[in-house]
Amino acid sequence: MSRTFSNRIKVSSRGTNVARNQTRPRIGPSRVAARNMPATIIRREKLTDGTQIAVAQVNDLFIAARFDAQENPLGAAMKFTGGQARVNAHAWADKTVRIIRGF
Repeated sequence: MSRTFSNRIKVSSRGTNVARNQTRPRIGPSRVAARNMPATIIRREKLTDGTQIAVAQVNDLFIAARFDAQENPLGAAMKFTGGQARVNAHAWADKTVRIIRGF
């Protein structure tokens, strides 16, 4: 530990307990590790026959499904990925709502 002219402690950015490879610059683009975000329901509609339509988002994945009144799935969920995933998921929900409601 060394002191500066004003008697303050000089702190080094390179500590002795730092691993050797942490001070070396990374070659190539830096990449942040992907972490799954919690699922968020972005749309939920109750239909006239007692069923529900829900669209959920997890990172860049959109999942749309139809559920009964007790929120049990009534079929396989639709997965939407890519640049138009949000739009396609909402379009699927709109189409399903129109089919169920009859207009």
